Amino acid sequence: MSTVETGAPRPRWRFALSWAELDVFTGNCVPGVLRPVAALVTCLGEDRFRPAVLRFAGGRESAFVAVWPPDRPGPPGDAPGMDDLRDVALAEVHDLSCLVCAARYRALYPEAGLPLFGTHLAAHRLVSGCPRCGSDFAASRVQALALLPSL
Repeated sequence: MSTVETGAPRPRWRFALSWAELDVFTGNCVPGVLRPVAALVTCLGEDRFRPAVLRFAGGRESAFVAVWPPDRPGPPGDAPGMDDLRDVALAEVHDLSCLVCAARYRALYPEAGLPLFGTHLAAHRLVSGCPRCGSDFAASRVQALALLPSL
């Protein structure tokens, strides 16, 4: 992974949105804000989960995981277009608990409130229910883009 002259990690892909900029990283060279997320995503062993920073027009940054649908890994080239974000969801790491059996999970929880990304969840296979007791989402309230391994 390359870095700019200041030594700061450079994103693999940069997407310019009208209201924000999304930087998506690959490999181990990520900004400090993404290190915890990058370590968890690496454990999943799938290229479709990529650490990302969403930089809002006002300057605020938020750490996310950019999640491509299972049938589409990330953009193929160095100069991605907006079509490469088709069906990409953004997720945050959350701790979830089953309301039926109290099992606890660390999970990638979809961020559905952001413009553009919230409408893309239909392209993904969600974990929808508790794997431990088998309760569905309505009872367990466990729903995620992926469950993370225990560290």
